[in-house]
Amino acid sequence: MQEQFSRTELLIGKENIEKLNKSKVAVFGIGGVGSFVCEALVRAGVRKICLS
Repeated sequence: MQEQFSRTELLIGKENIEKLNKSKVAVFGIGGVGSFVCEALVRAGVRKICLS
């Protein structure tokens, strides 16, 4: 696990961090709300994001 996700791991657990790393997320609309959603997903540890 990377150091940047150590606090998130304390909050949701190691198994759930691994689930986030393996998940794929699509975000439709990168406007006012979508941009914040994308940032939150990346900060949470999601690695594959499809932007539309």
